[in-house]
Amino acid sequence: MPHRYNGNDGNDIPNTDNEETMLISGSSDSNETHRTELPPLKRVNRRTQQQEQATVHSPAQSYISEDPPPFPQSQTPPQFPHSSTPPPPSPKHPNYNERDYYDYNQQSPQDYSGGYYPPPSTPVTVPPPSSQQRSKDKEKKQSVQHEKAEAPKKKRKHKSLFRRIIGRIFKIAILLFLLVFCIYSCTSVCLIRKINQVPSKNRIHYADSLGRGHVRSILVIGTDGRNANDHGRSDSMILISLNSKTKEIIMTSFMRDCYVEIPNNGWDKLNAAYAYGGAELLMETIENNFDVRIDDYVSVDFASFVSVVDAVGGVDIEVSDAEAEQINIILISELNSIMGDDINADLLSRGGKLHLNGKQALAYSRIRNVGNNDFERTERQRRVISLIIARLKTFRPSIFKNLASDVIPDITTNMDDLKMYLFSLRAPFAMRYKTKQLQIPAEGTYYPADVDVGSVLQIDNAQNQQIIENVVFSKG
Repeated sequence: MPHRYNGNDGNDIPNTDNEETMLISGSSDSNETHRTELPPLKRVNRRTQQQEQATVHSPAQSYISEDPPPFPQSQTPPQFPHSSTPPPPSPKHPNYNERDYYDYNQQSPQDYSGGYYPPPSTPVTVPPPSSQQRSKDKEKKQSVQHEKAEAPKKKRKHKSLFRRIIGRIFKIAILLFLLVFCIYSCTSVCLIRKINQVPSKNRIHYADSLGRGHVRSILVIGTDGRNANDHGRSDSMILISLNSKTKEIIMTSFMRDCYVEIPNNGWDKLNAAYAYGGAELLMETIENNFDVRIDDYVSVDFASFVSVVDAVGGVDIEVSDAEAEQINIILISELNSIMGDDINADLLSRGGKLHLNGKQALAYSRIRNVGNNDFERTERQRRVISLIIARLKTFRPSIFKNLASDVIPDITTNMDDLKMYLFSLRAPFAMRYKTKQLQIPAEGTYYPADVDVGSVLQIDNAQNQQIIENVVFSKG
């Protein structure tokens, strides 16, 4: 049987351990000559084969074999497993030429100096990447995505800067608003505590408030009391209504000589209701006869009225010579003595466009013997109140200081602290409303009459109720 090494049988190769893989020195010269032509043998195991394939060969499919490497045949050249063309000889070979054996479609020339070309075998399975390699690949992918997103982020940076500026301005505005609001609220609470509060009684409302929630009405009662302890009579009755839909302040004067029905007291003049039962009965009487709901009132006496006018710095009014004469008469007869001044103090020399102080404005509001008696009297009262409101719109610090020290302590109301605080929050916005004046009874809705209580005004309640509905509770 021929031997598989060099085409010789086993008897031609001496072997000390009867193995076919070992050659013994001292063999025949022919064999030695033949061995000198072979390249040096290189022992290759499976592990070193895989390492060489991973580092030297291309990523193409590789083959390994577990059989021992064969010696190259002396006559038949070994076949290269990856190509049909024979591989180039070793650089040590005398006929080796790199230009003749370089294949430009394959990898760069490799060093096969060992002269060993492994036969085909099973493909090597590439192990999956480790967790460290996967994390590196992930970081590389994220860095690429980050570089791609740099351009739009520059635009976002400008937008975010603009948003930050707007946000800071908004925050500063909010802080300033809260600061002003806190100062205003603290001031309002301090002033509210100085007002003379009278507990409100549970009374029957004769007027329907359905559909009238856009109007807030407060009855201002001017009494002829000389001091805080003097109950007096209701010298003037003006309903101040704030209409949030028409943005108007409507001042409605009720004539004190109106002949009305007073609940549980029969028919009498309107101002008699205050004498019978105070402010609560007066509000019930107005609701019963004129169908206007009134929840709150503010009562002002002579001293309070004078203090209000002086606190706003006086008022400028066009006064006729006849009105100037009546002002002097009222000052001399009662007001100067009530206020503790000289009897001839603050007298007017003539009429014209005059600047009136508190006492002079009060005397002007009480004139009855010039013009159309009580009708022009209530008109003068509304004119003075309108001028006071106009002066309050200036928001001068001195005005509020004088109001706090001289006016607030002399005012009486049935509103509790919460109602007054809510009203104080609404007051600055209401100051921008337009003012409108109304007189009840309106022209053409009354006629004079003499009854058992004296001279009165007989009125048409239905017509006056409709006028109040159209003017006070208008929805625009």
